[in-house]
Amino acid sequence: MTPTPTPTPAEATPAAAATSTATATPSADAPPAAALDAWRVLSLDLPRLHADLAAGRPDAFAARLAALPPLTGADLDALADDLARLAALDVLMVEAVARRHRLDLPPRTAAAVADAVGAVARRCGIPPILSYPLYIRVNPTDMAAIRRFTPLAAEFRFIRMHRLIEDVFDRLIAGLDRVLDAPDRAAALAAAMPGLRADFRLVNRTMAAFRSPARIDRHAFVDGFRPYFEPVLDPATGRTVLEGPSGLQSPTYRIIAMQIGYRDRVMDGWTDRIAACHDPATRARLAAARAARDAGRSLTAVCDAVLGPAPDLPHLHPAYAADIPALLGAALAGGYVSPDIVATFAHFALPLGEWPAEAPADGEAPPRMAAPPVAPVGRATLADLAEIEAMLFGMHLEHAAVAAVQIGAVRGTGGTSGVEFLLLATFRRAFPRLWLSGLGANLAGGLGG
Repeated sequence: MTPTPTPTPAEATPAAAATSTATATPSADAPPAAALDAWRVLSLDLPRLHADLAAGRPDAFAARLAALPPLTGADLDALADDLARLAALDVLMVEAVARRHRLDLPPRTAAAVADAVGAVARRCGIPPILSYPLYIRVNPTDMAAIRRFTPLAAEFRFIRMHRLIEDVFDRLIAGLDRVLDAPDRAAALAAAMPGLRADFRLVNRTMAAFRSPARIDRHAFVDGFRPYFEPVLDPATGRTVLEGPSGLQSPTYRIIAMQIGYRDRVMDGWTDRIAACHDPATRARLAAARAARDAGRSLTAVCDAVLGPAPDLPHLHPAYAADIPALLGAALAGGYVSPDIVATFAHFALPLGEWPAEAPADGEAPPRMAAPPVAPVGRATLADLAEIEAMLFGMHLEHAAVAAVQIGAVRGTGGTSGVEFLLLATFRRAFPRLWLSGLGANLAGGLGG
């Protein structure tokens, strides 16, 4: 049975949130709302309008859209950044609904929507389309204020569970920063391990919960709210012009990956690609994390301090399939992956240990090498690093399993190939020399603390 986290208060009462916007619409004799308030009210009412839209009855939504007052840059300039991003969430969710249902809007309404989208995009320095950071991080946590496309409990849980993961990622980033800034990184890492263990277990258990039909019903996901994550397509060619929301756009995961030491052209290429989805401050934060990693500020440097500087070993390569059994065992022993993960992979015929067909190999196979003599203190540090690798490996397994359960062979969001793309991450190693020397597999056998 898939372990799941304790339900949040929001999960326990999703029906309350499903009807929480019922009083949001002003009465007919109310004075005209300001532009920002009008967009907010319509955004909050999207769950109530969903049934008619899904049934091909767009008139009520279209009328509300046509009645919106113009939204201009002047309406946004005086807002603090956090309020401007919330306004962007409202506008871009409404735009996504109109685009998803292929509404043939009157020219005046279409122009007003385009103007509003352009205004929030310029104010926030983001693309003119809804993104994962807006939908998950900017979205209010108050039950009555959460922005959703549908009244489905699955969407409510999807937002809350992703927000939990992002909040834990924030905590992990802070903890890893303390390790990397400490004068004795190895000692700081040893002290940080209990917190890292607890946080990765929570993230990975929450990820596993997405496989539970009681939490995220597949039909509600695939045919309910996921279609609102559609990209913007060129009408003439069908090619993607702007990517829609995707967990791939999470900046916190990428910062953690760089703090730990992931470094390969696939990882860095996607970091470059998703940078445009973020506001300028987040783009700068990602760039700073990458520059720091490249300058040696990562746990890879902690490994090198014990084993000696590594040659130019790839961090992503099919040769690392040899270490997957050891990592799987360590992830299971440490509680970083669900006990049923192997059965889930078998049920969906997921080829664990098989290099994805679409993925390019990253150079020649790295050589296996002899392990140097390591003092007991250094060996303890390497055991911590091997366990961290198992934490990440467990997260990648859970993510791939969720994708298999929820979308199957459908291509993923954000322009990825879906399950195949997620399986590629199981071949990524933060500490290549640790595994190529055989020490990683040896130490992984004793994990589970």
